[in-house]
Amino acid sequence: MNFIRKLYHHPKKILRVLYRAADFRSAKEKLLFSNALSDEEKALLSKVSLRVHRNDEMYKPIDARHYLSVGLSAVRCIENALDKSNGDKAVRHILDFPCGYGRVLRFLRVRFPDANITVSDINPVALDFCKRIFSVKSVMSDKDFNKLSLSGKFDLLWCGSLITHIDEKATTDLLKFFHDHLSPGGLCVFTTHGQTSVEWIQGKRETYRLTEVAQQEVLSQFHEKGYGYADYKNQRGIGISVVSHDRMLVIARSVRQWNETFYLEQGWDNHQDVYGFTNAEPGAAAEHAKA
Repeated sequence: MNFIRKLYHHPKKILRVLYRAADFRSAKEKLLFSNALSDEEKALLSKVSLRVHRNDEMYKPIDARHYLSVGLSAVRCIENALDKSNGDKAVRHILDFPCGYGRVLRFLRVRFPDANITVSDINPVALDFCKRIFSVKSVMSDKDFNKLSLSGKFDLLWCGSLITHIDEKATTDLLKFFHDHLSPGGLCVFTTHGQTSVEWIQGKRETYRLTEVAQQEVLSQFHEKGYGYADYKNQRGIGISVVSHDRMLVIARSVRQWNETFYLEQGWDNHQDVYGFTNAEPGAAAEHAKA
């Protein structure tokens, strides 16, 4: 009776909810019976929650398959980075920053069922959703990374598509924060826009909602110093960045003493470059990377 009443008063809203649920069920089933995933990935996907918040902008109608594939791609990158970086170190404490509404988190929760996971974001609604649905600890973030307050250290830090939206100064501050919160031998995995995005902007395949002037600003800075950034229209401190591999190494090494143990161009969703940095001893990290 309550459902009928809600349907009567909010028919479009209810129909959107039902459609989204059906889209995700269908996408999950198709992926499970496709040849695109390994047996391990299918086992992982079979246990993943399909609870998706109505405000999750990462989900586009009729695109649930891509939403789930992006989460799987993140785990694939993390698995490869762990394999190259820290050997058999147990992953007991994880930070997902920023978590959004859990596009990647839902996979981390299944892949590391016994881990203590902390999530952080500037969106309180997203934080509340992730805390309730995925049984994680939530911490409010801050646009000024120097003001972030977070106790404890983490064996794994995942940062998907944040550096892609901030300037070089903010990236430097963020990486300092990450380094300071890595446990001994811990791994930080983050993504950036790289050469692929530069080519997309130049060819107008993808301009990331930037104005023509902003696009030229990003490209000019990139070609000049390896890091290009411009704000979104009418927004300050949030926009689009592109960074070369060489420039990112310079930035990361200026932060603290840690080592790049993993790099994969276009590694996340065939789009963003993926980096893995660990604070393990240089010799040990290098030896494991060769193995």
